[in-house]
Amino acid sequence: MSFSPVSGQKNMENHSLSGDGWFSLDSVITISWSGNATQTPLVPGGAPRIMNLTITYTTVLSYPLIGKIIRYYCMATHQVVTVTLELGEIPSWSTASLSASEIQFPVSDALSSQNVSLSIAVDEHAPAYALCVIPIHAEVKTLRGPIGLIPLVNGCSQTATVTCLPGYLPHIIVEPESDHLDVVPGEMSHLYFNVINHGNAKTVVKAEIIDSPENDWNVMVTDQIVLDEEGGSNFAFLYVTPPFDFSGTDTITVSFTPYMYDDMSQHGAPVNVTIAVIFEP
Repeated sequence: MSFSPVSGQKNMENHSLSGDGWFSLDSVITISWSGNATQTPLVPGGAPRIMNLTITYTTVLSYPLIGKIIRYYCMATHQVVTVTLELGEIPSWSTASLSASEIQFPVSDALSSQNVSLSIAVDEHAPAYALCVIPIHAEVKTLRGPIGLIPLVNGCSQTATVTCLPGYLPHIIVEPESDHLDVVPGEMSHLYFNVINHGNAKTVVKAEIIDSPENDWNVMVTDQIVLDEEGGSNFAFLYVTPPFDFSGTDTITVSFTPYMYDDMSQHGAPVNVTIAVIFEP
């Protein structure tokens, strides 16, 4: 199974005709960003990702003749509106923040844009490839005339949604039954490893012997186990049969490598464990 990251919507627009005044201007707010900013999955527990949001504001005429007069008045008197930005509810395993909560725009007939940075991070408990939805609310209040009664520019609000995905976190803990194994020459002895998933997805762990005594030793290990999502555990076993002439101490090193269950192309660094093999006559 493969996963396709969910990109952010490249443009969102909400044109609100609030009707607060029968001849006032109407506000239009647009929030946009590059879809490339959310293509790559976020690293669980990694540094925050910073993406740029472009906030664009303009006004449109409710009634052309009177609207033009109001717009001219607003431009001549340098009227401004304040756009308030805030984030909605986000997953408990994520954090997000905006570089500004309020930005001001002049009232005019032209598009005016400003950039705001959105910082996003996910922690180690973020489920791999679970959808992280970040709502961004933008609102502009109605701008009223000098005596506060006549609305000059109607307010509006909208919500844009940034979506991103946490990536796979391959993290296992390997706890051997002991750091040594007492053996008898010519007989099979065994030792277990408790392998615990501290990552964020179902995981396959492949084990292999990477170092062992030469000559007539027979050494085997459970080659593959499956761990359920975070906290899941399973046992791998090491089987050792030393030759009849063995005496003293030697070592065996086993390597454990975690792979994402649904996509074996994603894997973590191997965890190596060395066990001392001992026979004292």
